[in-house]
Amino acid sequence: MTVAAHIIVSGTPTAPGVVRPELSRLVEAAWSGGAHPILISGLTTGEVAPTLSRATHSGEHAAVAADAFSEVAGTTAVITLPLSHAGVDPETITALIAGHGRQSAQVLVAARNGEAGPIRLTPIDHADAPEIQLECGDEGAVSPSDGRASLAYEAPPADTSAVDPWEQRGSQA
Repeated sequence: MTVAAHIIVSGTPTAPGVVRPELSRLVEAAWSGGAHPILISGLTTGEVAPTLSRATHSGEHAAVAADAFSEVAGTTAVITLPLSHAGVDPETITALIAGHGRQSAQVLVAARNGEAGPIRLTPIDHADAPEIQLECGDEGAVSPSDGRASLAYEAPPADTSAVDPWEQRGSQA
């Protein structure tokens, strides 16, 4: 199972040959979160895609999915990431990918406190499936951010009484 990222660029372009800082941040978040390949649509003439990514000519889901599949034959879904939400946490992208592993025929929408954002994981073969919210606790998944402001990320509480099986000793094993 491979999940591609599709970054949708909008807004005022930078100088030719200069990469937007928020675009670089979003590419790094997608890469760190486990998405590959990372495709970018909406770049203007002269704009370049950051390292680890490349431009794609169409923003339509079917065309992006086909482009991703041509690069990595095992691609099963595409995460849509608007540039306006460059502050999304890599953990949110990882959570969407993990959710896709459990519910591969569902469109997953990143949410925070029950509010859905524009970040979606859409399976290639089930693009018209019903949407399910995936609670991520990530403000950047629902609120526009360029990635420079500190946003709230509410991780679920840790289970402090759990013991990692690799750390068990003696009679614990």
